[in-house]
Amino acid sequence: MSYHLGSQFDYGEYMEKVNAKGETLEQFLAHYDDSQYKHPSNTVDMILMSVHDDRLKLLLVRRGNHPFIGSWALPGGFVEFDEDLEDAVLRELSEETHITDAAYFRQLYTLGNADRDPRTRIITTGYLSLTPWENVRQAEAGDDAADTAWFTLTKKTQFINTDGRTAILSLVCEERGLHMEFEMKDEARHNYIATTSRRLETSNCELAGDHIKLINMAIDQLQHRSGSTGILFNLLPVEFTLRQAQNAYEAIIGKKTDTGNFRRDIRKMLTDTGKRTKRSGRSAELYRFNPMFAYLKENL
Repeated sequence: MSYHLGSQFDYGEYMEKVNAKGETLEQFLAHYDDSQYKHPSNTVDMILMSVHDDRLKLLLVRRGNHPFIGSWALPGGFVEFDEDLEDAVLRELSEETHITDAAYFRQLYTLGNADRDPRTRIITTGYLSLTPWENVRQAEAGDDAADTAWFTLTKKTQFINTDGRTAILSLVCEERGLHMEFEMKDEARHNYIATTSRRLETSNCELAGDHIKLINMAIDQLQHRSGSTGILFNLLPVEFTLRQAQNAYEAIIGKKTDTGNFRRDIRKMLTDTGKRTKRSGRSAELYRFNPMFAYLKENL
């Protein structure tokens, strides 16, 4: 269920148009000097999630070189000069996880603070990426990464009212005994929400740079959209049971949900395959996600 759009812009209709100097596009480009502008570097970072053992998992890499040496970070890398952003995401996913086209991904946010990286001006585009656990292979550390690990990701609200919200975002790698906790505060400001984060002293490892911002935005989007759009099904195999879908949904929202209500709401998005499977000794129907559900007459 990959999400990939690629197109080559056609400049043909602009070739014969002229500017104030009477130059065509070809003439203008012949003497255009791009060296008069300093160029920032561009990277892509993946917030790659999956569900395993009824837990929402996030892939992180431990940096083996400066900057943020020893800290955990989102996988990613530099965009090559002649490479589309989407192609860079696919390349990085393939290099670091062996996942090729079996992943959903879409642009989430661009981090562009001028001082966000001490090496140079680096602008990164974060991509929310989702894949079923069956597609996950042994992740491999990239050029500047010393290690990789899957962390259980949760975000639980501690306090909320009309003025704001306080939540605890946790990243835990049970196998390694690693954990990071962040206090996330959302404050209502006129017509928008300002979000700040604070790493708690209970943490025993660190997250690189400003990556907490992308992780927080990703889980917020996933929690808010899983019950009403098809984004949930990118974490499931092509054919799945209603119990599998509910387990994945509960892993995302971090709590149990009413089975009857969940199944009533989710069925309108599904197609019955007519097949059955045995899980835990019981027979269960298999379903597929219908991406056209939002356009069907009965759901309008």
